[in-house]
Amino acid sequence: MLERSLVELGYVGELYVMAKLIRDFNIVSVKVPQQFFSYDLITNNNKRLEVKTATTIRSSRKHPKKTYYSDKWEFRRNPRQLHEQACHFVVCVCFKSKDLSDEPRCFVIPVSELQGHSEVFMISANPKRKGEHKFWEYEDRWELIAKNG
Repeated sequence: MLERSLVELGYVGELYVMAKLIRDFNIVSVKVPQQFFSYDLITNNNKRLEVKTATTIRSSRKHPKKTYYSDKWEFRRNPRQLHEQACHFVVCVCFKSKDLSDEPRCFVIPVSELQGHSEVFMISANPKRKGEHKFWEYEDRWELIAKNG
Protein backbone atom coordinates (compact mmCIF):
# COMPACT_ATOMS: atom_id res chain seq x y z
CA MET A 1 0.00 0.00 0.00
CA LEU A 2 1.34 3.41 -0.96
CA GLU A 3 1.61 5.69 2.04
CA ARG A 4 0.79 9.31 1.15
CA SER A 5 2.27 12.33 2.86
CA LEU A 6 -0.12 14.91 4.30
CA VAL A 7 0.77 17.32 1.49
CA GLU A 8 0.00 14.69 -1.17
CA LEU A 9 -3.25 13.81 0.58
CA GLY A 10 -4.20 17.49 0.54
CA TYR A 11 -3.51 17.78 -3.20
CA VAL A 12 -5.63 14.69 -3.87
CA GLY A 13 -8.52 16.30 -1.98
CA GLU A 14 -8.18 19.62 -3.79
CA LEU A 15 -8.08 17.93 -7.18
CA TYR A 16 -11.14 15.86 -6.28
CA VAL A 17 -13.09 19.00 -5.32
CA MET A 18 -11.99 20.77 -8.49
CA ALA A 19 -13.17 17.79 -10.56
CA LYS A 20 -16.55 17.80 -8.79
CA LEU A 21 -17.08 21.53 -9.37
CA ILE A 22 -15.52 22.11 -12.79
CA ARG A 23 -18.77 21.45 -14.66
CA ASP A 24 -20.60 24.27 -12.88
CA PHE A 25 -17.81 26.70 -11.99
CA ASN A 26 -14.53 28.14 -13.08
CA ILE A 27 -12.19 27.16 -10.27
CA VAL A 28 -8.92 28.87 -9.38
CA SER A 29 -6.35 27.33 -7.07
CA VAL A 30 -4.63 29.87 -4.86
CA LYS A 31 -1.52 27.81 -4.18
CA VAL A 32 1.48 30.09 -4.47
CA PRO A 33 4.90 28.94 -3.25
CA GLN A 34 5.96 30.56 0.02
CA GLN A 35 2.62 32.34 0.49
CA PHE A 36 -0.25 31.55 2.82
CA PHE A 37 -3.92 31.87 1.97
CA SER A 38 -6.62 30.86 4.42
CA TYR A 39 -8.45 29.08 1.59
CA ASP A 40 -7.40 26.71 -1.20
CA LEU A 41 -9.83 27.34 -4.06
CA ILE A 42 -12.02 30.17 -5.23
CA THR A 43 -15.00 29.85 -7.57
CA ASN A 44 -16.14 32.30 -10.23
CA ASN A 45 -19.02 33.32 -7.92
CA ASN A 46 -16.34 34.39 -5.39
CA LYS A 47 -16.85 31.54 -2.90
CA ARG A 48 -13.65 30.76 -1.04
CA LEU A 49 -13.21 27.06 -0.24
CA GLU A 50 -10.89 25.55 2.31
CA VAL A 51 -10.33 21.89 1.41
CA LYS A 52 -9.48 19.37 4.13
CA THR A 53 -8.68 15.75 3.32
CA ALA A 54 -8.44 12.78 5.68
CA THR A 55 -8.47 9.02 5.89
CA THR A 56 -10.24 7.19 8.70
CA ILE A 57 -8.58 6.74 12.03
CA ARG A 58 -9.71 4.38 14.75
CA SER A 59 -10.27 5.76 18.21
CA SER A 60 -11.09 3.96 21.42
CA ARG A 61 -12.81 4.82 24.67
CA LYS A 62 -12.25 2.62 27.67
CA HIS A 63 -14.95 1.94 30.19
CA PRO A 64 -14.58 -0.29 33.24
CA LYS A 65 -15.98 -3.39 31.52
CA LYS A 66 -15.50 -2.71 27.83
CA THR A 67 -13.53 -0.76 25.25
CA TYR A 68 -15.52 0.98 22.49
CA TYR A 69 -13.99 1.60 19.08
CA SER A 70 -15.12 4.03 16.44
CA ASP A 71 -13.82 5.27 13.11
CA LYS A 72 -13.64 8.97 12.36
CA TRP A 73 -12.08 11.58 10.16
CA GLU A 74 -10.06 14.28 11.90
CA PHE A 75 -9.35 17.71 10.45
CA ARG A 76 -7.07 20.50 11.61
CA ARG A 77 -7.44 24.17 10.77
CA ASN A 78 -4.64 26.54 11.64
CA PRO A 79 -5.41 29.68 13.69
CA ARG A 80 -5.41 31.98 10.64
CA GLN A 81 -8.16 29.83 9.08
CA LEU A 82 -10.48 30.09 12.09
CA HIS A 83 -11.78 33.58 11.31
CA GLU A 84 -15.29 33.59 9.86
CA GLN A 85 -14.30 35.80 6.92
CA ALA A 86 -11.34 33.60 5.94
CA CYS A 87 -13.48 31.43 3.66
CA HIS A 88 -17.11 30.54 2.98
CA PHE A 89 -16.98 26.74 3.15
CA VAL A 90 -14.77 24.00 4.48
CA VAL A 91 -15.00 21.05 2.11
CA CYS A 92 -14.01 17.83 3.87
CA VAL A 93 -12.93 15.01 1.56
CA CYS A 94 -13.06 11.77 3.54
CA PHE A 95 -11.48 8.52 2.35
CA LYS A 96 -12.22 5.23 4.14
CA SER A 97 -8.91 3.60 3.23
CA LYS A 98 -5.35 4.86 3.38
CA ASP A 99 -4.70 3.82 -0.24
CA LEU A 100 -7.47 6.21 -1.42
CA SER A 101 -8.98 3.45 -3.57
CA ASP A 102 -12.56 4.14 -2.52
CA GLU A 103 -14.85 6.97 -3.56
CA PRO A 104 -14.57 9.63 -0.82
CA ARG A 105 -17.44 11.11 1.13
CA CYS A 106 -17.59 14.88 0.90
CA PHE A 107 -19.02 17.37 3.37
CA VAL A 108 -19.58 20.98 2.29
CA ILE A 109 -19.70 22.72 5.67
CA PRO A 110 -20.47 26.45 5.95
CA VAL A 111 -17.67 28.05 7.94
CA SER A 112 -20.27 29.55 10.30
CA GLU A 113 -21.01 25.99 11.52
CA LEU A 114 -17.40 25.63 12.65
CA GLN A 115 -17.32 28.79 14.75
CA GLY A 116 -16.61 27.96 18.34
CA HIS A 117 -14.76 24.76 17.43
CA SER A 118 -11.09 24.44 18.22
CA GLU A 119 -8.42 23.96 15.57
CA VAL A 120 -9.33 20.27 15.39
CA PHE A 121 -12.77 18.93 14.52
CA MET A 122 -13.99 15.45 13.68
CA ILE A 123 -16.66 13.70 11.65
CA SER A 124 -17.70 10.21 12.66
CA ALA A 125 -17.39 7.62 9.90
CA ASN A 126 -20.50 5.94 11.33
CA PRO A 127 -23.39 8.44 11.44
CA LYS A 128 -25.83 5.86 12.78
CA ARG A 129 -24.23 5.74 16.21
CA LYS A 130 -26.09 7.78 18.78
CA GLY A 131 -24.68 11.29 19.11
CA GLU A 132 -22.12 10.86 16.33
CA HIS A 133 -23.91 12.45 13.38
CA LYS A 134 -22.55 15.99 13.56
CA PHE A 135 -21.97 17.52 10.12
CA TRP A 136 -23.65 14.65 8.24
CA GLU A 137 -26.41 17.02 7.10
CA TYR A 138 -23.73 18.63 4.91
CA GLU A 139 -22.77 15.48 3.02
CA ASP A 140 -22.71 16.21 -0.73
CA ARG A 141 -24.29 19.65 -0.27
CA TRP A 142 -22.49 21.07 -3.33
CA GLU A 143 -25.50 23.25 -4.12
CA LEU A 144 -24.64 25.45 -1.13
CA ILE A 145 -21.64 26.76 -3.06
CA ALA A 146 -23.89 27.95 -5.91
CA LYS A 147 -26.15 30.01 -3.63
CA ASN A 148 -25.64 33.75 -3.51
CA GLY A 149 -25.20 35.48 -0.18
